[in-house]
Amino acid sequence: MNKSNKKTLKILFVGAMETELRPLLKKLNAIQVKKLLDVFPLYKATYKSINIYIVETFVGDTNASVASLEAIKEVNPDFVIKYGCVGGSYSESKMGDVIIPLGFFHRTSWITRTKEDTPTKDSSLWLSVFGELPHQVNSNNLGGMPYYFPANEKLITICQKTLDDLKIDYDTAYVGGGNMWAFSKEFLDNIAQTMLPKGAKCKRFVSDMESYSIAHACFVTKKLFIGCFTVASNDYTDEPYDPKRVPTQMERLVPYALKLVEALNA
Repeated sequence: MNKSNKKTLKILFVGAMETELRPLLKKLNAIQVKKLLDVFPLYKATYKSINIYIVETFVGDTNASVASLEAIKEVNPDFVIKYGCVGGSYSESKMGDVIIPLGFFHRTSWITRTKEDTPTKDSSLWLSVFGELPHQVNSNNLGGMPYYFPANEKLITICQKTLDDLKIDYDTAYVGGGNMWAFSKEFLDNIAQTMLPKGAKCKRFVSDMESYSIAHACFVTKKLFIGCFTVASNDYTDEPYDPKRVPTQMERLVPYALKLVEALNA
């Protein structure tokens, strides 16, 4: 993907939590170079003549929006990679799965239009805020911008080949962003049916608070974006999330992340 051998490639990794980033920072001997806006730690390392930057956004889509945009302005990277844990939101998902993203959507934008005084539990009556109806957030009132961001097909292929070379099993899924979480199977099924791209053969999605916001920042700044993800829990089957396991889970992703960096520089 690096079209010019004369140019030193710059890659920006984006992570929400220090526990997610810790194994990668340690492997690269990354050094903190500054705090963006005096808040968000920015690290730098060199790997095989490639400049790697890592920004810690802290948790949440708002933090991710601000920190990612600021990091992109600071670094001007060739590629942006989200590096972190996700929640599995389909029945077959299990802890430790490696996920290649197919696209990014906002999976917690819901409204209900019922005659009840309180929100109904019937997920069939819930609609996404995003859509082309006049009362929805649509391409017209978004200034022509999309509300769904597909992953770059070439990057998906590179991720697949990288994992195949490493003999690491993986799954493909859409990544839903947003700060609110749904745990009801009924709701999760309805998200898969109504919020994923029309005609999508894959109906699997995982949940990550920050990815949709980062994808949006990359869209407006015209940066290529992909993610290195591992499943930390399964909301669909009530497999619990244990923050103490995160560094170990993320350590398994380090070889993949570094091999992906090499592939992007090929």
